[in-house]
Amino acid sequence: MSDEPILKSRRRPDVETTIVAIDNVRFGDGSYPVIAGPAVVESEEQILAAGRIVAEGGGSMLRSGTHRADNSPYSFRGLGDEGVWLLEKAGHESGLPTVTEILEPGNLEFISHHVDVLEVGPDNMQNFVLLRAAGATGKPVLLHRGSSATIDEWLMSAEYVLAEGNDDVILCERGSRGFDPRTSDTVDISAVPVTQQITHLPVVIDPTPVKGDPEIISPLALAGRSVGADGLIVAIHPDPENAVAGNGSQLGPDSFLKLMESLGIPMLRDEIDRIDRELVKLIARRLHSSVEIARIKASKGIALRSPDREAELIEEAREDARSLGIEPQYAADLMDLVLSYSRDAQRQSLDEDSAGS
Repeated sequence: MSDEPILKSRRRPDVETTIVAIDNVRFGDGSYPVIAGPAVVESEEQILAAGRIVAEGGGSMLRSGTHRADNSPYSFRGLGDEGVWLLEKAGHESGLPTVTEILEPGNLEFISHHVDVLEVGPDNMQNFVLLRAAGATGKPVLLHRGSSATIDEWLMSAEYVLAEGNDDVILCERGSRGFDPRTSDTVDISAVPVTQQITHLPVVIDPTPVKGDPEIISPLALAGRSVGADGLIVAIHPDPENAVAGNGSQLGPDSFLKLMESLGIPMLRDEIDRIDRELVKLIARRLHSSVEIARIKASKGIALRSPDREAELIEEAREDARSLGIEPQYAADLMDLVLSYSRDAQRQSLDEDSAGS
């Protein structure tokens, strides 16, 4: 009998792809969320502007560096805790969840209280103390593949987070070190489907390390989507020509919008907006009908609430959800909320009728 431990990251017949949810953003459910933002928080004005650009362009999350490491100790190191505060503010104002890189366990507690996702960069992929500490926070962890790491080494690093009882791990393929001076790292598109065959964890890509022309990012982003990546990371800046950090691959506002249009995201957001408006109209129609039923029941002396009928509606919602590939409990909770609002509307209407008679 083998003494080898069962690795939590490995895909098995009875394990479906993990869906990592951050607010209303989901990785691993077939969508293609876009995480975007500047390489580093430079100022309040800059990060607030970046948040607006990401939100208006259809991005899903706002990402930026706060405590920054670089090849040189003399490079800009980031604003530290002040940068975390500013990123949090930008996230609130733009309505986007936030992501920032962590460098050491010492500032984890503070950062984890102010951002939504903890990012472990490629240089720290095998910093096992940091990985365990990040896992212990319970926050979702975005784990980059090291520039010289194999897929198996990458997944073993994920095990350190999973071993802490934290299942919310997102893997990021961001390139391997090559020999061509025109690229700082070469994004391995083929690694996405290969990794997905081995693990149930969602896999996103980050083509930003490609050095030089930012226009190269768009075809790589499209390629990532075509091979089934679970999301995209892209660096954007309100004024990339004057950015204090980055390797020349940060997109400006127009380039970011062009990328998002090529991904079809604004069109999909418009469709979601239309669906949301229709949902509100349908709920209003349902409330109106439930109030009319309450008046009829009241006039005939029939009990207002029917627990059996409510239980039947909730179970029907579960069954419909299963047939549509939706989480049954999500549908049940939603129906329970609708029923609760209906009861409130019925009582309020009957009270008003009594007061007016």
